[in-house]
Order: sequence, then structure tokens, then C-alpha cells
Amino acid sequence: MNRRDVLKIGAATAVTVAVGAQADTMPQKHMNRTEMKPVNPAKMTKAELKHSPQVTIGAKDAAGYTLISITVGQGGIIHPSTKGHWIDYIELYADNKLVGKNVLEPEISRGATSFAVKLDNIKSIKAKSACNLHGIWTTTVQL
Repeated sequence: MNRRDVLKIGAATAVTVAVGAQADTMPQKHMNRTEMKPVNPAKMTKAELKHSPQVTIGAKDAAGYTLISITVGQGGIIHPSTKGHWIDYIELYADNKLVGKNVLEPEISRGATSFAVKLDNIKSIKAKSACNLHGIWTTTVQL
């Protein structure tokens, strides 16, 4: 084996070790994409409340935009944001048309976002939140 081959093997080993070390610190990337629904929407369990988006509709501003805030969790139960369990995205739809999507990272961001939307002639808005472990949860508000 010549010197060049030894250097190539050494470099490849260093890259492998660095990538392996980084993988140990990265969050688990399991993503459950099952569409979920509460068993009884009138009497949701704590787990269902924790995963269902709460939609708050603000006042219309001078330019005609309404602030829509979405927090994942209802009834005082807020969804966690930990290395292994977090909300990885929130989407907002107006009459089934995607208005916006916010991608979230575990531990450093929480399941909450806001969008400024023109709601003229819109009949419903729908918020979707995706929990990496417990699927996609939807809340629809009729306007």
C-alpha cells in the first residue's frame, strides 16, 4: 500500500467518524403521516387535545389581512417540543387551498405560528399540525 492509499483511507475514516458522531446528536427522524381524528370531537381526550390545532382569528387590518394564529394544543394542554416528540410542521388552508406552511425543529421551536390572510369570500379555514409520533391532526373553522 502506498502513501496516497493510506491518506485516502485515513480521510475516509475521519469522515465516517464525524458523520457517526453527528448522527448521535441529531433527533430521531421518525415521521408518522397518518391522518388522525378525535374519537368524539365533543369530548376529546388529553392526547387528542394536545395534538389538535387551536385556531384564533384576529381582527382585519387596514390592508384587509386577518391575523390567524395557530397553537398546537387545546384546553390548556400544549404539545411538547423535545428531541423525540415535536410538531414538525403546521399548515393553514383557506377553502382547501394551502395558504402557508411553517416547518418546525425539535427543542428550539414550539408548535405555534401565525399567518396574515385575506379572508374575503372564504368560507372555511383549516389548520393541520403534524406530530412526528402521533400523526396529522386537523381543525376546521367555518367562517
